[in-house]
Amino acid sequence: MRGFASIIVATGMALGATAQVRITEAMINPPGSPDAGREFIEIQSCQPNFSLQGYWLIGIDGEWLFNPGNIHWAIDLSAYSTGSNGLLLVRDGEAVLQPPPAAETTVVVIPNAFTAAGMGNDSYTVALVRNFTGAPGDDIDTNDDGVIDNVLWSEAVQAFGWKDDEEEPGQPDHIYPEQLNGVDIPANLRRRADGSTWEPDVIIFFQNGSIIAADAGRATGAGDFGPFLTSTTNRAILGTLPSQFNREVTPGNLNPGDRPAVAGDVNCDRCVDDADLLQVLFNFGGDDPNSDINGDGVVDDADLLTVLFNFGSGC
Repeated sequence: MRGFASIIVATGMALGATAQVRITEAMINPPGSPDAGREFIEIQSCQPNFSLQGYWLIGIDGEWLFNPGNIHWAIDLSAYSTGSNGLLLVRDGEAVLQPPPAAETTVVVIPNAFTAAGMGNDSYTVALVRNFTGAPGDDIDTNDDGVIDNVLWSEAVQAFGWKDDEEEPGQPDHIYPEQLNGVDIPANLRRRADGSTWEPDVIIFFQNGSIIAADAGRATGAGDFGPFLTSTTNRAILGTLPSQFNREVTPGNLNPGDRPAVAGDVNCDRCVDDADLLQVLFNFGGDDPNSDINGDGVVDDADLLTVLFNFGSGC
């Protein structure tokens, strides 16, 4: 029998694990006012009913006036699991946004989750991290040079952010997504014809790897709680948007072209196959969170059996 390493080389399969949880959609600045009560962050796991033990969402100020690197808010997701479709929607108010979330989605309502005034609409970073040890008011950039020098987490999973591009002389803004395994939506993609820069209201991540960050407005006949549509002009697109995308913001629903979570899918391609089996085997006996399907802290027989029982699902 060939050794395990030989099998990996022969199949060309990578050993690196893909993060089991990612941000899929976020409303930073809803049309109208106030923002608080109508903002949201949506995340998705690759596997259904996935425990979010140890995961946190944090907002990081970037505006020079508010101390770049200041933790603005922090949300501990440890008590929650994603829904059977893999989605969890974090809301800061009880009123249902339109279109309503899918029945399979876990909806978490935390009043003023993003502070009483809502998230920042200027230079700002939102990050998904693991094992956060800080608190709102802590500073991750103590000398305000744009470099994180006070790490308060064990892993940076994903992040996004942008600058408002309206800095005062000698008072630079800073954002941190690229240091947190994320994406900066650059100002050159957000430039108006008159040279001014717009800040996105919403950002959407698709499973095909594309991203849209855009201004948002109400659909025809919509009220303060939606439905909302992305702008046709003030928008920045990275990659190729799925053909199914119709500009609609869909809190708590699968993004167009995306597929629901699949039990046993540890490499997040929505197909349980040899790649998933090899990832679990390679991490067997360890504590890799992306291979630990049942979330008990160790990759063992239970995780291997989940892959085997679901082999071929979603493919």
